[in-house]
Amino acid sequence: MNLRAQLPYFLIRVAALAVITVILVAVGLNLLMALLVGFAVAGLLTWPLGRMQRRAAQRAAQRPDARNAGNSGNSGNAG
Repeated sequence: MNLRAQLPYFLIRVAALAVITVILVAVGLNLLMALLVGFAVAGLLTWPLGRMQRRAAQRAAQRPDARNAGNSGNSGNAG
């Protein structure tokens, strides 16, 4: 499975979680509670981004891999 199409979306969502958690810890919330609230808030804020991530994954799964498309039948030219 090729996950490169999803990587930018994933990194943005993780960054949002990290920023929200750091802000909540700086405000004085306990770390565990800040993580729990951070997951909920980041999930709600990045929900549209998650939908785009899912669509990108579906598009990547439907198209043929460009790297392997040109190599079919060229395995005998190694000499």
